[in-house]
Amino acid sequence: MILLEINNRIVEETLNIKFKNALAGLKPESIDVTIADFDGVLFHISNVNGDKTKIRVSIALKFYKQLQEYGADDLLKEEYGDLLTDAEDGYSVSVLVDLENIPTEWEQVCQKIGLLKRNCFASVFEKYFDFQERGEEGQKRAVINYRTDETLYVEAKADRVTVVFSTIFRDEDDVVIGKVFMQELREGRRASHTAPQVLFSHKEPPLELANTDARTGDNIGYVTFVLFPRHTNKETRANTINLIHMFRDYLHYHIKCSKAYIHSRMRAKTSDFLKVLNRARPENKTVEKKTITGKTFFRRE
Repeated sequence: MILLEINNRIVEETLNIKFKNALAGLKPESIDVTIADFDGVLFHISNVNGDKTKIRVSIALKFYKQLQEYGADDLLKEEYGDLLTDAEDGYSVSVLVDLENIPTEWEQVCQKIGLLKRNCFASVFEKYFDFQERGEEGQKRAVINYRTDETLYVEAKADRVTVVFSTIFRDEDDVVIGKVFMQELREGRRASHTAPQVLFSHKEPPLELANTDARTGDNIGYVTFVLFPRHTNKETRANTINLIHMFRDYLHYHIKCSKAYIHSRMRAKTSDFLKVLNRARPENKTVEKKTITGKTFFRRE
């Protein structure tokens, strides 16, 4: 199955082009681009006060205030340092690059900025992974409303971190395909003993969310990941965060791909049936009959 990219390729490639043109001595051009990403996230690439050499990349996350409670600002300062600037109006975070002062590792800078959404998300996971590593229990469960009517829950125990995604299936068929998809993920543990435990519940929230305001309904699904120290330690947590923060998009992307594949096969089979019908020859409706005396006559139906 395809893994979705964790970076925003348009942001990264746009900055790459800008840096390459500047290094080649080309005159900078103005830019004003708005890019839509998963989870209702928006990127805005623009110049600052009309200065074509100053490029500001801003990201808007509706749930950024919730991420701030778990150290998003501190993590971004550590990751981006002097690149951070005052947030653009209507946006959550902004970074600024100067084409007149290009760093030697400018390709890494482009990659970092392309990962801006991922690094915003990472704060909540980093915090609870640290709780688990230190054996701190009893911490308040993190609740991130990452989409309208969809929520992410993160809770740390001494021996594990539990991550629960709530998601809405807009179509009845999505529920069926989603269940098959989740069954395959559960079976994945047989192939790899290091894979996390995956649980799926439909209509009702899992036991971890009992007696909470977690939603219920025929089109509501809950996916639970149980992450153990082998997934949350310092050496492997970066990859864990890369994969798990994109899970909701990964799930619905493959549901849509599955439906598109089924529809394409149905159309192909229908086309084959039509070809068979077009090649079919109708039977002769004139039938030869004989009377008891041996006379022949033709009966037309």
